[in-house]
Amino acid sequence: MTRILPPWRNLLPAEHGSWFMLGLPMFLGLLLRPTGAGLCLALAALALFLARPPLRRVFTGQRDGAQVRALLLFTVLAAAGGAAALGLAGPHFLLPLAAVAPLVGLALWADTRRAVRSLAVELAAQGAFAGLAAALVAAGGAPQTEALRVWVLATLVGGANLAHVRRFLGHAHGLPAAELRRRALPVHIIHLLLAGASTVLLLPQGLAGLLWTAWTGLLYLRAVEPWKPLPARTLGWREGGLSVGSLLLLWRALAS
Repeated sequence: MTRILPPWRNLLPAEHGSWFMLGLPMFLGLLLRPTGAGLCLALAALALFLARPPLRRVFTGQRDGAQVRALLLFTVLAAAGGAAALGLAGPHFLLPLAAVAPLVGLALWADTRRAVRSLAVELAAQGAFAGLAAALVAAGGAPQTEALRVWVLATLVGGANLAHVRRFLGHAHGLPAAELRRRALPVHIIHLLLAGASTVLLLPQGLAGLLWTAWTGLLYLRAVEPWKPLPARTLGWREGGLSVGSLLLLWRALAS
């Protein structure tokens, strides 16, 4: 019997980190400006995210009917969600999306060629995902300056996490000392940029801004602590809890 769509396990992106890269900006934007237009836009973004695996397979020559139909399905769903958001909110949210379009193009180009492991490409992808948070708050009526502030902080939070994870995996895989030193440098740079941006943009917001800025310091200390092996389950719960804490604290700081 011919399968209409590929099995779900083949449709869902396998990289756990990519779910964080999408999830934090998406939920941040929805928490800051919960609107029907924002929900439609978030669903459109989710459809595009799910289109990545069939798009990659089609571009690499695996053009069976099920993969093509999955790609068309998610593309139609994304277009419908985007059209609904446009009808509800107007074109105000298109500017942030246009601004990150080059980053989206770079990330998709690298994804179809499996060139997704370099930090530069992953940071570009994180900046593209953070554009969703900016578009969501713009769809909710926020000024473009507010959307830009949300984009900067969402990009830096995700980028700091990427640098930390790359350093951790380098130790876990026993990479040479020179490579570990190379991976440590972005950890310091991005965390310091995050702390600096938070000090300038959120610290004047009062207690919520103070708590968030202090939290960025704790994230930095976590990222530079001496490496020690951790069970996968323990690591997953720890990083998941820190991600939820970051989302909630950043939301309160931006909303205050």
